Amino acid sequence: MKNYVATVSYNGARFHGFERQPHLRTVQGSLEKALSTLCGKETLIKGAGRTDAGVHALGQRFSFHAEEIVDTGAFLFALNRLLPSDIVVKVIDEVGEDFDARHSSCGKIYCYRFSYGVRDPLQKELRAQLERRNFDVAAFKQALGYFVGEHDFSNFTTKPDDVDHFIRMIERIDAVVDETAKTGEVTFVGNGFMTYMVRLIMGCAFKAALGKIKPEDIPGLIAMKPRHIVAFKAPAEGLYLVEVLYA
Repeated sequence: MKNYVATVSYNGARFHGFERQPHLRTVQGSLEKALSTLCGKETLIKGAGRTDAGVHALGQRFSFHAEEIVDTGAFLFALNRLLPSDIVVKVIDEVGEDFDARHSSCGKIYCYRFSYGVRDPLQKELRAQLERRNFDVAAFKQALGYFVGEHDFSNFTTKPDDVDHFIRMIERIDAVVDETAKTGEVTFVGNGFMTYMVRLIMGCAFKAALGKIKPEDIPGLIAMKPRHIVAFKAPAEGLYLVEVLYA
């Protein structure tokens, strides 16, 4: 048996998240069903991250074991024929036996896409649409800046516990806002992101942009003890897993 890593892209709108769940349509379930059919035996995968329902991926990774794939191009073609139209596997590579798509990762890149102008029905599933007249771009960017660096993000995830004590490093947050089109995209680069973490950060930044909180309130929300999970969660449809990073 050989060990393989694959890169997958999907529109998450009609999936109940990535992780396999009984009787529900999930990305992992769809991939394992197609791979098992193609390989002629049950084939399970290990995914690098578990996206929520409605969240998309441009370059998520997963690993799996299979008999040697002699013709990768033919295998990819056959696999994608078996997959639903809202998933596509882009690349498959053989890797060493010690590689695990999830545990070998050293970081991830996410982006969040949104608009705050007139609602566009053609973008309904692909970006968050706030429909707000007033959006303070400066306050929005200032709020995001407070999340850069190493912090205890226990107030920005619903995980009940964490082996790393909720400590994560966000190396960079880049926010680009087109004030004419009233659209924006925020890119997050970090060593790990917990359940709902990006969406809760974006929710707070949106609250600051809309004048519901002050950007200066953010450090206090991060440091608040005892643990108090913030209640400002941005919509799932704006979030994309862009890339999984490996050393």
